Amino acid sequence: MRYDTDLPSVDFHGSRREAVLEALPDGALAIVFGAPRRNRSNDVWYEYRQSSDLLYLTGSHEPGSVLLLAPGGMDVDGRRVRELLFVPPRDPDQEVWLGRRFGAERAMAVLGIDLAVDATRFAEVAGPLLSELHVFHLPLPDAVPSGSLLHGQLTVFSELVTTDVGDDPPGPDASRLRAILDDLRTVKTDEELQLLRRAIDITAEAHRAVMQELEPGWHEYEIEALVEYTFKRRGAEHAGFPSIVGSGENSVILHYETNRRRVEAGDVVVIDIGAELHGYAADLTRTLPADGRFSAEQRAVYELVYRAQEAGIDATRAGNPFSAPHSAARGVLAEGLSALGLIDGPDDEAGLRRFFMHGTSHYLGLDVHDVGSRGPLRPGAVLTVEPGVYIPAADDIEPRWWNIGVRIEDDILVTEDAPVVLSAGVPRQVDAVETLMRQRPGR
Repeated sequence: MRYDTDLPSVDFHGSRREAVLEALPDGALAIVFGAPRRNRSNDVWYEYRQSSDLLYLTGSHEPGSVLLLAPGGMDVDGRRVRELLFVPPRDPDQEVWLGRRFGAERAMAVLGIDLAVDATRFAEVAGPLLSELHVFHLPLPDAVPSGSLLHGQLTVFSELVTTDVGDDPPGPDASRLRAILDDLRTVKTDEELQLLRRAIDITAEAHRAVMQELEPGWHEYEIEALVEYTFKRRGAEHAGFPSIVGSGENSVILHYETNRRRVEAGDVVVIDIGAELHGYAADLTRTLPADGRFSAEQRAVYELVYRAQEAGIDATRAGNPFSAPHSAARGVLAEGLSALGLIDGPDDEAGLRRFFMHGTSHYLGLDVHDVGSRGPLRPGAVLTVEPGVYIPAADDIEPRWWNIGVRIEDDILVTEDAPVVLSAGVPRQVDAVETLMRQRPGR
């Protein structure tokens, strides 16, 4: 059942399917499989997350669903249609345990699909179409549980279609559909931007909650708990990725997820989090002083990363290369690390890579590291700008710099004019961070 009233509209998903149909050649058949269910252990399964592409095109969250699109039409059950969705059959015994399913009739009514049929008919209905039409497909799902609807569907598919997804690079039938969807998903519609803004606002609220509560003696998992409580309380279904809460020595680990260490006075804490709302994920990072005030060295590194981020944000403009924010941020970091005496001049490439070893930007949307064209930046695209500096304990580094990891990440909308910081609701300038942290009673 659907209880949310703010999901993307039927018209939105229909417009996305129509755009794919318009981009396909005559005689084509595009097929998009759902994601497999994932087993955690024994008879316990992870909560299901639909394939982002199928979610984008249909709004369906049901495992075992498959979408076919044919610009020239398909003859199915005496009807000529361009859209066909296979859905799991209604099963009262299973629905007692797992919840109600659409079934074919309700799928058509709720999702607005031309035609929906029982997924157990995949071989009967899709088999002839896969044999007759020119098939365009995405890389096939992996680690599919045997005996599942998806496993049976992929077996039929592999018997009838010669795939090129294992080629390096992928063959044209795999890469073309991927390119069509990447291009569409790069530029967000107004409905998508509404959901992204809400996911970002929820994430910003979680960051503010931590800033006003954090103190030495907390464990990283307590910070994680406050963050994810805020997500759920504000209506987000999930965290878009495992929350990263790295304090002290863990602040210099880029994707630290253990979150078990006790936060000590004098630590910095890197908090990289993102709420996921109706499939759309935010991604914001703040770095906080555990006791509310940065040390001189921590402040110096923080202010450097902030300047680098400002340069990256300013470069996030329509027409600029996707790499422009990274190039801008990287130049500032090179100059700054040299001025701090941490690298041997702004041209010290190896030194810079030692302390800044990742890219500055990625697209944001239905995946936290979303697909996108990676061509010149286009109005309507949303991407992160997230430079960082990570200084581990090492014999050739003065101890005063040890275990200072700083990353600042914001979500930026490309427009026809200046870039828009969608995550401006949470402080990022060093004095503003300290000011909010001092608002905790007793500080």
